[in-house]
Amino acid sequence: MGPSQGEDAAVIRVRDGFLVVHADPITTGVKHAGYLAVHVAANDIAVRGVKPRWFLPVILFPEAFSEVEIDEFFSDMGKALREIGGVVVGGHTEVTPGINRPIISMTAAGFTTSRIILTRDARPGDVLYVVGRVGGEGAGIIAWDFLEVLLERNIEAWIIEEARKYMYQISIVNTALGIRDYVSAMHDATEGGVLQALRELAVASGGRAVIDVDKLKIDEPVEAVTKAVNLDPLRILSSGCIVASVPPSSVGGFEKAVEELRVQYSRVGYMERGSGEVVLKKGSVVLDVVDRDIVDEIYKLWI
Repeated sequence: MGPSQGEDAAVIRVRDGFLVVHADPITTGVKHAGYLAVHVAANDIAVRGVKPRWFLPVILFPEAFSEVEIDEFFSDMGKALREIGGVVVGGHTEVTPGINRPIISMTAAGFTTSRIILTRDARPGDVLYVVGRVGGEGAGIIAWDFLEVLLERNIEAWIIEEARKYMYQISIVNTALGIRDYVSAMHDATEGGVLQALRELAVASGGRAVIDVDKLKIDEPVEAVTKAVNLDPLRILSSGCIVASVPPSSVGGFEKAVEELRVQYSRVGYMERGSGEVVLKKGSVVLDVVDRDIVDEIYKLWI
């Protein structure tokens, strides 16, 4: 499996199995960027149905970064690695002139002799689920990096603190491995949020995702934080959230597995024949048709 939209991790056949490899940059968050880098890359391995094991970070620090900030960065990275049982096996670190925040590109890899889950395998008639918190990663980044803005706009302290906790709830590794036997396809919702994840699932599978917007649940802190900075929670970073396509015959087993994992989920729609669109409906009324890729709205905060 080589490069293809929606297929975020390469699959390389080796003699007795498959090596799954993925690379992902972190260019938005500053606080806890080391933590984000591990989990965001690991998630793309996990939605292949494979445990992420090995990591190679390329880290560019700005000249203004202090030794304390660098220590915090690597401490966060170590914390994330311990949470999923990963290990750094190589990489590169430097101080780079001309940048004002750290930039990280993380490569992650895993190995399996079992089934590989492909985004392209969603089929017409499959039931669509959103598993995990929509917009949690983006809300967490905003709460950490734009605290003063939120306070100026009278966002309550408890909401900010709750949103900050979401930064530590972005791993979907255990969830993805727990539901892999029931899905035809799954995709993690990162850049562009849950709508872009659905879009990529539809494009990769050559189908159309039909979504009931009333079933897309947004937690109160996410709603409050994104509204304060005029962003759409469906179109911001959502690591910690999976879009899953499930055959009707596997719905019961899927829902039981998710409930045993104690992860929030919603049945949001279904797949049908199409050309990569996401149709957003409220009852029988079509509100919007997403037929172009989404630029994550969180970038507006750095313009």
